[in-house]
Amino acid sequence: MSQTGWQQPAWGTAAAPMPAGAMPPPPMPAQPQPMQWTAPTHPGPKTDLLALLAIGAAALGTTVFVGLGSLAAIVLGFIALRRIARTGDDGRLLAIWAILLGIATIVAIIASTIIGIGAFLAIAEQFGALGV
Repeated sequence: MSQTGWQQPAWGTAAAPMPAGAMPPPPMPAQPQPMQWTAPTHPGPKTDLLALLAIGAAALGTTVFVGLGSLAAIVLGFIALRRIARTGDDGRLLAIWAILLGIATIVAIIASTIIGIGAFLAIAEQFGALGV
């Protein structure tokens, strides 16, 4: 930087005094204040409780309560869909997913039961052919 240009004073040193007759720099514009959050006056539609229970039952029906949770998910899902159509609450997609997940789990249970019985009969037939 040239000798005639402005130089920043080093840390801990005083700034050079302003020459006589010089104008001070214009003040910095005020920083805009961040918007303050306020609670909405109307929160909007609420999620239907039965739809939430249906998706919870579907999750339990695929993991812990394999048959019972899936049946509960299907029943609660259909009841929730009717109630949502009547009241206009949110949760329609949750109820639909609960029904689909419940049906898929029950189909998987039936398919695995049929495959398991077929495998058991095939093994039993092989043991019968051996004379055991």
